[in-house]
This record gives sequence, C-alpha cells and structure tokens, in this order.
Amino acid sequence: MTEVFGIDFTTRDQKALVEQLSRQPVTPGSGLAMVVTANIDHVVNLLRNEHFREAYRSARVATADGVPVALYARLRGAGLPGRVAGPDLFASLMPALESGTHRPFFVVSRDETGERLRDYLVGGRGFPGDAVGVVCPPFGFEKDRDYSAGLARRIRENGTTHLFMGVGSPKSEVWLYDWAAALGDCYGFGIGAGIDYFVGTEARAPQWMQTLCLEWFWRVACEPRRLARRYMVDALLFPVAIARDLTGRWDLPEGPHSHRAS
Repeated sequence: MTEVFGIDFTTRDQKALVEQLSRQPVTPGSGLAMVVTANIDHVVNLLRNEHFREAYRSARVATADGVPVALYARLRGAGLPGRVAGPDLFASLMPALESGTHRPFFVVSRDETGERLRDYLVGGRGFPGDAVGVVCPPFGFEKDRDYSAGLARRIRENGTTHLFMGVGSPKSEVWLYDWAAALGDCYGFGIGAGIDYFVGTEARAPQWMQTLCLEWFWRVACEPRRLARRYMVDALLFPVAIARDLTGRWDLPEGPHSHRAS
C-alpha cells in the first residue's frame, strides 16, 4: 500500500465503506475505530500539529475528502477509487443505521442541530429515545478534563456504536484520540459541518461548485471571519506538503496503533 502524506488511504469506495461501517461492528475489546477524511486543511495541519499527526496515525480508516488530495494520492499510486468526502459519507451512512442494531452518539456545535438529529432518528426512523445520544458541549470543552471525562463516560455507558464529532478539526480528531481508551468499542468520526449540512442548519455549496472544486469559496463567503485564513492563507502550504511527500521527508511519528485502512 502506497502511503501519501503518511496516510494509508482506503481503497474502498463510498458504497463499500458504508456497507463496512454499518454492517461490521467494531471487534469487542479493540477499542475506538477512528475514521478520518483528509482534506487540504487536514494535510496542512498535519505539517504543523504533532498531536493531530498522532491522532491521524491511530485511525483505522482514512479517505481522501478534498479533490486535490484525492487527485494527488491517485497520481502517487494510492489506488483510490476517488474522493470520499466526510459530509457525503455521513449523509450515506445515516440512512444505513438501523434501530435495534445501532446506537449513535453526536457531539454537535449547536443545539438546533442536535434537536433535528433526534427528530430524524427518533421521530422519523423509529429509534428508541435512549438509543440516540446528543450533546452540544460548551466552548473549550476539550480543555476541561473533568467535562471530557464525563462526556466519554456517557458515550461509553450509552453503548455507542457510532460516535460523530461535529465540532471542527483538528479538535474532533484530537479529542477522539485522547479519550479513545474511555470510549469503548465504537466507530469514531470527525465530521465537522457535515452534520449541519445533513439536517439543514447550515447550507452546503451547490453541486456545481463542488464539482468545480469551489466548495472552499462558498464556505469562505458564508463565514469569512472564521474561514478566510484557513482557505486563502493556510492552504498555500499544501504545495509544501506535496514537496515533503515527494522527497520522502514526510515523517509522521508512530502512535499507539498502526494506521490501518482496509
């Protein structure tokens, strides 16, 4: 398997991944199975953030979210079937979750998103109320050890099968990594705004903009103060990441688990 940016990308397409993630439960005793979806922002952060690199290295499945990441990985011989974006994976996985089999838990960035998720699963899909966990944590929760310990305990006691973090990157992935031992045997996803897109609390770029790789422009236009630097300044480091990868100087430290993608 060819590593790109230190990542073993899965060779499964979105349909096969949804089948895997919905039909194959995490092996008892194996702990958290993190799923990461690498876009340009993630790759740039991997250059600069050692903690984030460790989180990525621990992941069980990795997809190429951004079009440039997917194209470059395919040119490097990674054998990708194409782009599998986090929001698309989430939107396909949600209908595949079944009442009586799955117990999803969502950490969201706004209360309305959580309410709509419960409406969708409990009101619309017939999930028991106690089978769906939803939390909108306070700002900075990831730095509050007592709060995080309580949240991790609640997730585990819920018997969670799929844990979705919608509080942004690298916060989501790093929190999953730091608290993996306390979360039990479940899949863990850093989905970000993909959760808001799914329930309609935030509008995603039109399909034509996604096709033309202009989704970043839509996001900057919608949230310029928060995202302008990420997409118009930080993204300029992506060629640096490519140069390091091509010259063999991409050195991700080993985490407690080898980075596996099936």
